[in-house]
Order: sequence, then C-alpha cells, then structure tokens
Amino acid sequence: MLIQRFTPTLQLLPYIEGIHVQEDWHPANFANRNPVKVLPSSMTVIGIQYGQPMRIVENNTEISMGSSGITGIHAKVKEYVSTGAIGTIIIPFKPGRLARFTSIPIHEFQNMDVPLELIFPGPNVREMEEKLAGAASAAERVGIVEQFLLSVWRDREDEQMILLAAKQIMNRQGNLSIEQLAAQFYVSRRTLERKFNQLIGASPKQFASVIRFQHTIQLRNAGFDYLDIVQACGYADQAHFAKDFKSFAGLRPEQFFRSEIQPELKQSFNENDDDSRPNQQLYF
Repeated sequence: MLIQRFTPTLQLLPYIEGIHVQEDWHPANFANRNPVKVLPSSMTVIGIQYGQPMRIVENNTEISMGSSGITGIHAKVKEYVSTGAIGTIIIPFKPGRLARFTSIPIHEFQNMDVPLELIFPGPNVREMEEKLAGAASAAERVGIVEQFLLSVWRDREDEQMILLAAKQIMNRQGNLSIEQLAAQFYVSRRTLERKFNQLIGASPKQFASVIRFQHTIQLRNAGFDYLDIVQACGYADQAHFAKDFKSFAGLRPEQFFRSEIQPELKQSFNENDDDSRPNQQLYF
C-alpha cells in the first residue's frame, strides 16, 4: 500500500493538518485487506475516493458511501471497508478551521458522514472528482484538491475567542474545568457552549473528552503505565479510565494496545509531528 503525506500550499496551511494519499491497486490485496478503523479525534475530516467505493459498517451492516464526504467529530470508532482498489485523499481540518470553507454550522456534521455535494456547490465537486479520475500521479491529485478547497474558501473573520478556547483545551490535554474556561473569556458557559459547538463541531466538554482520550494513547505509546496515565489525565481511578477509554475505542485499553491493525496508516498520520499539530492517532 502506498501512503504519502503532502504539506498543504501556504494558503491552506493555516486550516488543514496535511493532505494524505492512500493507494492500493494490487488485486491480490483486496481479499485480505483489513477494515479501516477510525478513532475519535478533535478534527473534522474530508475524504475523497477515486478508487472503488468504500462502505461504512453500522450495526453489523455495510452501507455504501459516495465518492466524497465530510466526517465530523465522533464519539465512537467508525469502521470502513473497501470494495476493491483503493484511491483515497484524506484532509483533516484543524479545530474550528472548516468554517472558512462552509457556512453550515460544524456541529451538524457531528457523528455523521455527509456527502460533499450537500455541503459545497455540486458542479465544483463533480469537476474535482472528474479531474481526480483522470490524474496521473498523487501530486497531481493533491493539486486538484487544493484548487477545489481554494475555490470554496470564504473570506470571513475567525471567532478568535473560540479558537483560543479550543487551543487552551488542547494545551491542557482536555483536563480542565469548562466553567473556569468560560469565566476566563468573560462569557457564560451557555454562550461558550453555543459558539464552540457551532465552530468546532462539539461542545467544549465533548471536545475536551476526545482530547483527553487521544492523550492517553500518546502517553501509553510513549511507555507510561496505566497508573501514571490515570494520574496525568485526571481520572478518579483506573476503572474510570478503562470505562472512558472503552467508550471511545470500543475496547479496553489492554485489548486496544494489543490489537492495532493499521500500523502503516498510524505511522503516516503521526510522522513529521511538531508543536503546531494536534498529534492525534486517527487509525488503529
């Protein structure tokens, strides 16, 4: 499988974490390919297929998906299966930054997979998909996607208070009081929640919970034991941590860290990390 990560053009760099291209055209791999399991993260993601369609697994049933869509912040693992040759472009947006590309409140994407044609002008989406199908290289496809994003970019002021609130939650690894956060910005909790939900796609509490979950994975991968993780992340005890972790990952911590099945995707999304990126694990 070929997985490449591209740094966005300068105009898009403030808004997206990177552009990832995943390709596998070899017929011998189709029958043995594992499902793709996507963990909850703080990012809303655009996915575009130019290979065979993907299916999402819901209640043990495979449901066909369109060729491109947006996946909002979600609280549980999502599972996708391929139907043949893979050609996928994955674009994770930095928290709060998708609003520069659509006027739809971001919370409407929460726990959803929404076709791009319902979000952006249909002719723009179809033109992009046609160009992708005829492109000769991953780099050319990335250029086509960047042109599409720039065509729907909106010149509007950012909600700085909410962006700063989200950054503070990430800096504290989700371990902070939402009441104190609201007081810091001289607004009521209700006002903070309403604006945060609209721009980020989840409530501050939900967002903080996802950030804390992701932090537990980072700590465990760095070699911390579970007792250290419980203390560092502010859990009442190990049982609380295990229950919270299972609600997000679908597995208890010890099961999760024994069963990672997407090491190549994990490596691709965690490479070249720096302090400007959330450094979150999307796949397992």
